[in-house]
Amino acid sequence: MTPETDGPAVARPATERSWFDRTPLWARIVVPIVVLAGGAAVVATVVAAGAPQPATAESLCRSAAEARLESRGRSDIDLSRSFEVTTADDAQRVSGTVSFVDDAGVARHAAVRCVIRADGDTMQVRSVRFSE
Repeated sequence: MTPETDGPAVARPATERSWFDRTPLWARIVVPIVVLAGGAAVVATVVAAGAPQPATAESLCRSAAEARLESRGRSDIDLSRSFEVTTADDAQRVSGTVSFVDDAGVARHAAVRCVIRADGDTMQVRSVRFSE
């Protein structure tokens, strides 16, 4: 008889299972995929929000008209949703309507017209006019 078979049976110590071994297989696959997809969505949102929108003649006219009215003490400024943009004499002419409250508290409505000129890559508001 050999000492391996004659002696008392020695039990090998059981190895303790780690948390990773106790985690189900489906969770080991799904959790990293969800984390990566969520991270990609966050990065895409940040990149999309950080990209500035190019200025348009309409947006320049809106901001110039609003600034002009605010500087004159007008409040509750509401510019029309759609502006008409035409091109003439190497300039873009933008027209629409605006309503506001004047210093006396009277609601007023007016037509607004802007002239926008492009100088190379930049666009500049040359004039903003209001007519009732």
